[in-house]
Amino acid sequence: MRPLTRPLPLAAVLWLAALAALPATAEASGASEAARVKVIQAALPAVVKIQGTPVYTGGEDAVWGSGFFYTNRRIVTNYHVVDGLKNLTVTLHDGRSYPAEVFAVDRGIDLAILEVQGTTAPATLTFARTDQVLAGQTAIVLGSPFGKRNLVSLGIVAGSGPFDYVGQLGGDDVGIEIPEIYYTDARVEPGNSGGPLLDGQGRVIGIIDAVLGGASGIGGLGIAIPAYLVVQSIHDLEQFGVPQRGWLGATLVDLTELDPLTLRLAGLESTQGAMVDRVLAGSPAEAAGLQGARRDRYGKLVELGDVIVAVGGKAVKNRFDVVREIARRRPGEEVELTLWRNGKKTTVTVQLAARR
Repeated sequence: MRPLTRPLPLAAVLWLAALAALPATAEASGASEAARVKVIQAALPAVVKIQGTPVYTGGEDAVWGSGFFYTNRRIVTNYHVVDGLKNLTVTLHDGRSYPAEVFAVDRGIDLAILEVQGTTAPATLTFARTDQVLAGQTAIVLGSPFGKRNLVSLGIVAGSGPFDYVGQLGGDDVGIEIPEIYYTDARVEPGNSGGPLLDGQGRVIGIIDAVLGGASGIGGLGIAIPAYLVVQSIHDLEQFGVPQRGWLGATLVDLTELDPLTLRLAGLESTQGAMVDRVLAGSPAEAAGLQGARRDRYGKLVELGDVIVAVGGKAVKNRFDVVREIARRRPGEEVELTLWRNGKKTTVTVQLAARR
């Protein structure tokens, strides 16, 4: 008996299978979108627009950024968002505005805490365990780009890495103690700084800090401070008023900024390391006997200071490496510094203090 039907070509079979799967795929996609929208709508009331007037201009031109409530009355944002501003106000998602004051700052990781006056948070955000953040996972940016409230951009966590962009944030050495950053391809614009970077469940995995490359975020990558750094800083600021990261108490200069001939005469064949330029009075560096540079009345270098080439046995390339290695440790902790002094290597042990 002949079969009632002929076998279909493979392409036709795959085409029919794809058609059959379309309703299920569309249904799953719709459910996923609905879940994402629900997460975003729940988070938006916690996000605020921060506005102030520059102190140094005497004018009335407003500067804005973003932030979010993490408790009933406290908002976290970037330090560079509020640095040099007066008459701070926060605008809620529904347009109501209230005065705010700076409660505490942590310039080392570019963070500030504000206290809002006259209202309480309509919602608060929680922090994720950022040791579980992975490249490729959902990333949601909320904030006030260009001063426009309640805007959202979507993307992924593009990866993580060391923060090598110190100095672009609007203040001397702002962010110098950030050891790691997250990258996201979600669009980041001026005004997004200080706003949250969320995961797919609406938890904070970072605070938007800057954009790397591109023009107004086009073709660039958003930079976020990881939540674990933010949580530790908030704890320190609320408990002690200052960050509880190690502090050396010396100003440093990269060897690449010094005359190569001066380095060769001192026996240094590499530009890896950082020179101690000045030792602050009463600092851990002074107590440990670190020697600063000698300069003439015009500021010209006459004699090299100690050159730090390793911290805790780990080689350092520049002053940022030194500061970050010190900042990874807590006040009271001892750390061994490897130095180049008077033409030879030596070591000293420093007991670190809290940043003043």
